[in-house]
Amino acid sequence: MTRIHWRLLGAGLLLFSGFTFLRGQQTPPVMSPGQTSNAPATATQSTEVPIQTPGEIYKDAMHPLDIVRGSLDNWSDAELGALTVGMHKAKEACDATKPDDYSGDDLYDLARLCALGQDWNAANTAALAYVASHLETHRAQAYAMSVNALVHIGAIDLAVQTAREMLRLPYDAEVAYAVRYMKEQLEQTSNPLAVELATEEHPDLVAALARNVPLKAAHGDAVISVGALYESAMDLAFLDRYRGDDDAAQVAAADAQSALKATAVLTAEDKQRIDAVNMRYGLLGARLPSVKVLRAMESPSAKAVIDTHFASATVLVLFPDWCGGCRKMMKTLTEFAKVNKDTPIHAYGLVFADESVIPVQSAHEEILKELRGTATLVVLDTTPQMLGATDYPLGIVLDRTGRIRFIGALPGEAFNGGGYVEKAIERMVAVETKSEAGRN
Repeated sequence: MTRIHWRLLGAGLLLFSGFTFLRGQQTPPVMSPGQTSNAPATATQSTEVPIQTPGEIYKDAMHPLDIVRGSLDNWSDAELGALTVGMHKAKEACDATKPDDYSGDDLYDLARLCALGQDWNAANTAALAYVASHLETHRAQAYAMSVNALVHIGAIDLAVQTAREMLRLPYDAEVAYAVRYMKEQLEQTSNPLAVELATEEHPDLVAALARNVPLKAAHGDAVISVGALYESAMDLAFLDRYRGDDDAAQVAAADAQSALKATAVLTAEDKQRIDAVNMRYGLLGARLPSVKVLRAMESPSAKAVIDTHFASATVLVLFPDWCGGCRKMMKTLTEFAKVNKDTPIHAYGLVFADESVIPVQSAHEEILKELRGTATLVVLDTTPQMLGATDYPLGIVLDRTGRIRFIGALPGEAFNGGGYVEKAIERMVAVETKSEAGRN
């Protein structure tokens, strides 16, 4: 998702640009105008290099700092301590208040305060009280906070119901961000409601995309770029492919692709994101491109290769070395690979040096020390363009023939027991089994 106008809303769990959530997922710097991706040509692409405005150049210059600040794993002890103090203060204040004592903006601010204090029940109560007041200024944001709070307390069905109610509002950036978050939460638990919600939202997304301008909030400063809109509109196509419905996926993808006019003027960031989405979608069902491996971090004797005997499944996780949460994930990835070696399932981290964020070579070597003993392979810094990476950690699941069946950003707990990777593999196997049964 595009990160614009960040502000801390709650507990370090939710960094808010309309409704952008921090889950350890990070977005890399935009490629410079001279860089190109290998995305397949589409009607939306042009051979002309977009000219960047001073504002876009400024945004590119600040982006490395933004992405490093955007992950709590990169915060200093002092910053984390300050956040903890703020959360504690917010929790105490939330406990001492009652929604009935407030109205208007004060009621909305109470919901924000309780969210910062991680008192999710109180945050939801205040948010719904604001919604019930029928005030329009923060109506969509209050709905969004309710969705977030309900997810945190495990009331998923109510969260989905609330997201669906949001779709009755004028479709703006606040609604789009909140529904995108809900779709991601459902997908990461393999909940079939992800497809239902994506199907319900799809016409609104396509209509917004067809305007070929960023989608703004009716109230507030949230904005979704054209590239991010396109990515969200393609969600349904990816979800359909994951569940084995290629025909439905083709229709959903065609909707999104045709909504973008060939004459649309795209920023460099929009073009990069659109090309990357098209590349990832095009990789589904294709064999993994050749990935050049420079060295292995597991041990001095470990082979610096991806085993091409793909076994029952192979999982790859691509990330830049600056991504602290990604580095931490390598320990659970390595344990996952060990536990499943008899299945067998292979798992590798793929780390690359991102000099656009860390220009000092010695700093990259220092970071790599943290990955010693893990099933991590060092790869070329051109690998992200090859795989259409825009968010990290980027997960890729290959079937036993080496074909890509899943490609997308992973949550921080992806390799925990019963986590997202395990569910993605189980879904892949179920689709394969159904397909083979149909052929027989």
